[in-house]
This record gives sequence, structure tokens and C-alpha cells, in this order.
Amino acid sequence: MKEKILVTGATGLVGSRFVELAKEYSLYTPTSEEMDINNPSSVKSYVEKTNPDWIINFAAFTDVNASEEQTGDNTASAWQINVVGVQNLLGAFKSKNIIQISTDMVFPGDLSQPGPYAETDIPPTTNEKLTWYGWTKNRAEKLINERGGTVLRIIYPVRSSFEDKLDYIRGALKKFVEGKMYPLFHDQQISIAFVDEIVTTLKKIIENDAHGVFHASSDTTTPHELISFVIKQLGGDESLVKSASIHDFLATQKNANRYPVFGGLKSKLTEERLFGGLKTVITEEELSTHFSTWQTVVEYLIGQGLTLPDKQ
Repeated sequence: MKEKILVTGATGLVGSRFVELAKEYSLYTPTSEEMDINNPSSVKSYVEKTNPDWIINFAAFTDVNASEEQTGDNTASAWQINVVGVQNLLGAFKSKNIIQISTDMVFPGDLSQPGPYAETDIPPTTNEKLTWYGWTKNRAEKLINERGGTVLRIIYPVRSSFEDKLDYIRGALKKFVEGKMYPLFHDQQISIAFVDEIVTTLKKIIENDAHGVFHASSDTTTPHELISFVIKQLGGDESLVKSASIHDFLATQKNANRYPVFGGLKSKLTEERLFGGLKTVITEEELSTHFSTWQTVVEYLIGQGLTLPDKQ
């Protein structure tokens, strides 16, 4: 019998690709009218009706700029969707088989706790150095961990095409061909996550009945290096991509932590000396999977049809 998976946010950038590639499961993909994640009775009714084996929560308020405008407001959308929505799912679904999609922004990304982060790194317990978006995702992780569920952190998910939303790479390419490209940071450490590999990781979690914290990303780069490389591979003139310092930018912001400087996620099996002990990075080993380098991800995207968009 096929496992039954309840997928929230199934029409989004990542969730929709899971639906496309996970035909081996019986998928429930409710619209917001069928299940309102911010209405406890709506969630309870839908969960009881479908009785899923797993829930994957892709639903999230992901607009970091809009989230910043809501800082401290627990009644606004970011907190209500990212935290209260998770509370409602947990209230209706008593199993620990719930997978929360999270982010490296649950960490500060500064020198007090620099990335790239391992699965065993512990996020801060205050929002002092986080964006409001990062804090809402941080609090959601806490709820999932208390249940004994699963957190899958991703960062800048990318895919070759998706009409409803531009991702990190395709958004930059659009600005490039329109002559609207702003200077890109040459000193900000980031990772990207290939959406197809995110889907594979989710399947591995379900197949292995795995619980805990996992990452779906590999190595790090900088925005300037990444986008310049993509443009060059697509036959564009990468010399047109200007660079800037994130430190100069953050000096102009109300929140000095608006963007992580030293972000990123790691998932490869490594051992690092930590206070005389060993810290193990676990995702690739535990799930018997592999994450591509960012250069290889770009090659895959181009192989799947990524091109420079037409100038509008």
C-alpha cells in the first residue's frame, strides 16, 4: 500500500516539484480553502479525514523583507504562518512523522556563530541576531524538535523552470538581461540547494523513517561568483556583473543582521575537533545520499533547459 503524504504548500517552488517527482506516494495536496493552516479546526478536520502517514510542511511566509516589517508582531502573517501554522499541524497530527522545511537563517550567520552549519549546530534561543523571518523558522524548528519530528534545512532552492516564482538564479538572470542587475556581494558566504536533490532527500527521510535534523545542500560560494559563473556558462558576458561588499550594505540597514554574512549549510561526512570531542556531519551518511557541488547544480539546471530569459 502506498504511504499517504499530506503536503502543505504543494503549489510552491519546492513543494510543486515534490508533487511532480513523488508519484510513488498517495499525495494529499489541499488548497488553502480545503485546509487553512491558520485555522485549527480546518487542519484537524482535514488531517482526520485523510489520516496521513507523514506530513511535509512546505507552507511558509518566505518574504524576508516583508517579515522585517512585522518584527515583534505575533499577529502578523510571518509568525502566524511559520509558527502558529506549525502548532496547528502538530495539534492535529499526533505522530512524529512530520517534516518541517527550514533554513540556515535560523542561525545568525555572523562571527558569533558562523556557517556553513552542520546538522548538529544548535540555533540560538533568542532573536537578538536574527531576522524576524529567521526567528519564526527558528521557533518552528523548536516545536518540531519537541515532537521528535524531522527538520530539513534548505537554502536558496533552485530549479530550471517554474512559472509562478523566480528562484535565486533565475531572478538574477532576469535582471541581467533587462540591464537591471545590481552589484552582487563578493564577500557573503551562501549555499544553494538543487530542488531535485531536496526531493530525493525527502524520499530518503520517509524511506528510512528518519527523524532529526538534516540538510539538503553541499558547498558554499558567493552571490557574485555564482551568478557570474551561470551567466558565463549560458554564453553571457560575466564581466558585466559588478561586485559589492555585504559589509558596506549592512552598514546602511536598520537591522545589522538583515543578511547572514557567513551562512550556508553542509551535509557531507566530516569530523571536526570541537572542545576536545568530535562533531559529525550526518545527512549524506545517514541517508546514503549525495549533494552536488554548486557548479554541478548549475550544469544540471542547464541540462534541464535553463537559459538566459528573453528580454521583455
